[in-house]
Amino acid sequence: MPKKGDKRQVVTETQKRQQRREEEAQAIEELGQRALELANNGPLSSDIKLFSELPISEKTLKGLERAHYVEMTEIQHKALPYALARRDVLGAAKTGSGKTLAFLIPILETLYRRRWTQLDGLGALVISPTRELAMQIFEVLCKIGQHHKFSAGLIIGGKRVEEEREILTKMNILVCTPGRLLQHMDETAGFDCYNLQVLVLDEADRILDMGFKKTMNAIIENLPRERQTLLFSATQTRSVKDLARLSLERPEYVGVHEKL
Repeated sequence: MPKKGDKRQVVTETQKRQQRREEEAQAIEELGQRALELANNGPLSSDIKLFSELPISEKTLKGLERAHYVEMTEIQHKALPYALARRDVLGAAKTGSGKTLAFLIPILETLYRRRWTQLDGLGALVISPTRELAMQIFEVLCKIGQHHKFSAGLIIGGKRVEEEREILTKMNILVCTPGRLLQHMDETAGFDCYNLQVLVLDEADRILDMGFKKTMNAIIENLPRERQTLLFSATQTRSVKDLARLSLERPEYVGVHEKL
């Protein structure tokens, strides 16, 4: 038998949950508005140096702080204002420049603002030229994304395809190498990118130098056109230009080592 007052208690808890949802929705809307304003204002002032000064959710900020990321590098300072506003970015940056956070933070923020769940499917795809680099990216993602509830997977080969298939369709974020990704696109039933929000092409020049041009073209053909794409490359070869034309739409150009 429910005790007297139980019904009132249930109503109160329901109201509290509703209030929390409304507050979160308002905070998310404000983050989006601040991101647009920041991007529309052009390059960041040199006075803005800290991640905490950007329109980033508390969950991402906690992850950054816990991983001891406090101050932005040059590529982060230049790319993040545009990437957080969901604009395509073509960035010139070498390994060690800090570009990994320049694309992982926007991924987390995009999915957070859309209240992404496992039922929404694959929301972000990071393509890396090598297993080693993909593993490094995944490690950073796990550190800064630990306060979010997104599922993330690493698909780089080295395991039986069947083992990867078991987790593939349950992931919100995938970090992968091109050949293995295309294999799953062709062979894995239920693996669908129809809802993809963000595509990242990291070290695009190395991806193409390793002979993955046709693979990349085939992958991009299988992705929705309505998405954000972030492409980073240390050099601008003709192949990179071709890939940029195929994958990017009205991108913002940001550079550290050379101007694209």
